[in-house]
Amino acid sequence: WTKRGRALPLCRCGWRSARVLFNNEPASASCRSNCHPSILAGMRREYARPQFLPLDAEHAHHDFIFMGYSQGAAMHLDYISRLMWQAQLKGHKTWMLTPPPECEHVCSSFSFRAAPGDVVLLDTRQWYHKTQIDEKEFSLTVSSEYG
Repeated sequence: WTKRGRALPLCRCGWRSARVLFNNEPASASCRSNCHPSILAGMRREYARPQFLPLDAEHAHHDFIFMGYSQGAAMHLDYISRLMWQAQLKGHKTWMLTPPPECEHVCSSFSFRAAPGDVVLLDTRQWYHKTQIDEKEFSLTVSSEYG
C-alpha cells in the first residue's frame, strides 16, 4: 500500500510491510483500522461482505484488521456505533463471551473457536468478550460495523 510511491506503515510499531509481520513473531497482537477511501476499496476487493447481512444495512467507512501471535484481547465491551462482524482469515481465535450483569439470570457465559472462513456476528456493545489466539499461531481477521 503506497502513497506517492512511499510505503505506508502498517501500524505505529515500526512495521513497514506485512512481510515483516508474517516472518517474525511480534510480542503482541495489533489492531488497525483504515479509513482512506482508495486503500479501503482495495482491501474490500480482497474479501466479500458477509452474505447474511441485510442488503439495505449501512456499513462503516472503515474496516479493522486484527493480527498477531499467541495473544488476544482482555475482557471488554466495545464502544462502537453499530453491530460488528469479524471474518477469521488465518489461524484460530477462541472467543469467551459473558452477558452483562443484568442478563446473567437469563444468559450464560460461553466460548467458541473461530477457524479460517468463519464469520462472527456479535453485538460487542452488549456482550463482554475476550479472545485468545492459539500459542505460537498467527491470527488474521478483518472486521467491520454494520447496522
